[in-house]
This record gives sequence, structure tokens and C-alpha cells, in this order.
Amino acid sequence: MQKKYRAALIGCGGMGEAHIQENYYKDEVHFTYVCDCDIQRALLFQKKYGVDHVTDDYRECVSSNEVDIVIIATRPKSHLEILQACIQSKKHVLCEKPICDTLESGRTFMELVKKHPEIKVLIGHLLRFNKTYQHAAEMIQNGAIGFPIIFRMVQNHHTMNWERYLSMLREVSPLIDCGVHYADVIHWFTGAKVTDIQAIGTQSEPDVPEGQYNYGLVTLRMSDGSIGYYEAGYSNTLSAQNIKEFVGPKGRIRLIFSKDRHEHQEEGDFIEYYQYPQKKYEVINVPCKRKPTGEQFDYLIRMIEEDLPPVPSMEEVMDAFETMLTADSMIKQHL
Repeated sequence: MQKKYRAALIGCGGMGEAHIQENYYKDEVHFTYVCDCDIQRALLFQKKYGVDHVTDDYRECVSSNEVDIVIIATRPKSHLEILQACIQSKKHVLCEKPICDTLESGRTFMELVKKHPEIKVLIGHLLRFNKTYQHAAEMIQNGAIGFPIIFRMVQNHHTMNWERYLSMLREVSPLIDCGVHYADVIHWFTGAKVTDIQAIGTQSEPDVPEGQYNYGLVTLRMSDGSIGYYEAGYSNTLSAQNIKEFVGPKGRIRLIFSKDRHEHQEEGDFIEYYQYPQKKYEVINVPCKRKPTGEQFDYLIRMIEEDLPPVPSMEEVMDAFETMLTADSMIKQHL
């Protein structure tokens, strides 16, 4: 008989909803708790997703004997404290990235995970479970565009709800928030290590919190000669852009997401593959969810049942985190 895992969601924001809406209906999963400091938001999730209990105190659900797995979808500064409680109560964990808000707490987080292999911990690097990125990774690793590779990655937001982004900036910078994904992508696609980091950033809005920036750009040089940049910003005046392009001596791969397709959006993403010297274009259709939280949760269950390692590994998670913290520090030194 298939085991049913009892889950608790801590954090009922955008990512919290991305997790619960892709998992609550599964036969092998039942959400017994939702938790948020805004109890009204938690009550809404309880009603919407048929959850048994609601609380504004994470300790209540973590310590409950009705919980097997905890999803941590809160802001980074709370992750370590919640992880410690989960380990003490012997709960498996799916934790959103970035893992923490400081290098010291990140290292403590990693050491705790390593000391307790009986507790399975998976970090929310969703792109590792995204079929479009998986296909691109396989193409690159098989030499489709040759080496070295130029990674061009942009994720700029033209904000329609500036207060929401200001709230994020009080907690985490644009480079660290999603940049850890793309530092990991470069390593994942190439297998190479970062050898050089450079970064610039600025405050282009008057009410950006002191010591913080709303626009940043980081460049990375890799041990195999590949290079890449990641640009991220939140602004009332930036144009929204989402560029993911990988260029090599034998060709180019560009990811075009379903929402950006002119037609047939229901078919998912597609990969534009340019081959050189043939000067030939190929379009590869990839049915794909933008946020594959269901596939990620399924993998955590496999970790529990089959004793599989996390993907990415905790060492890879920490490498991406340290890379973006270094870039973040460079920018903040010159604000």
C-alpha cells in the first residue's frame, strides 16, 4: 500500500502557493498544516486547499505528530531557525532558496544537513526539475554548441506593485533572490567552477532601503573558459525582460517561454537551436511547467524512500549561494 505523506506548508506567499497547488491533490500527499504570520492568509489557504489545521506559529506544525514533511517557503532569514526545529522534530524538509540571508547562517545550515543524513533536505532550485532547462543542459553537455560557452541571462521586472518589491528588498537583493538559480545553471551545464566574480549595481528608485540596491549585474568566469552574466532588477521604469541564451562556437540555444510565444502557448516552452557553420535553425517544443514544484516534491519523496542524494547537492547549493553573496557584497561596498 502506498504511503501517504503528511505535509506542512510554512509561508503562504507566492512560492508557498506554487508548492501547495501542485501537490495538495496527489494521492500520496495530504496537507495537515498551513502556517503564516498573517493568519488570514493561512485561513484562506486552509479553505482553498482543504488543509486540516492552521496556525501562525511554525513551532506548532513542526512539532506535530501529524506532519512528516515541512515545506519552508518563508523569507531567507527565517530558514535556519525553522530547519533547526525540523531536525529536532525529525521532519524531512523542502526549503526555498536562497538557503539563508548570510554566509555564516548558510554554512551552519549546510553543516546541520550534513550531520543529520537521516533527515532528507532538498533546496528549491526549481530549474533542476524544469524540463526546458533539463533539455538545454543535455544538449550542451553533449556538445551541441561546443565550448566554451557564453551565458546571457536577464531577469528584469517592470513593477506594477512597487510595495511588494520594496518588501522583498528589505529582506534580499535581486541578485541573491534568483541569482542563485543562474549561478547553479552555469555550473550544472558546464561542470566548471567559478574562478572570477565581478559585479555592479545601483539604487535607481528613491525609496530603496539604505544599503540595498534594486538593480544589479554580475559577471562570472568559469574554470573551463566559459563566461556568463546575470542581470536582475526591480523598477518602476525598467522594461520587463527575460533572456536565457547560451552561445558557443558551434551554435546557440535560446529559451523561449510559453508566455512569450506568439501562438500555441498551450504547447509549453520551446528551444531555438542555431547550428553553425550549417547556419541552420531548429525549434524544439518542450511541454513544461514554469515552476515544477510537483516534480520537485516527488523527488523529495524518492530521497526519503530510496535514500537518493539531493539535486543539486548541498555543496552545489552552497557554491551558488557563496557566488551571489560575493557579488552582492561587491555592489554594497560601492553604494
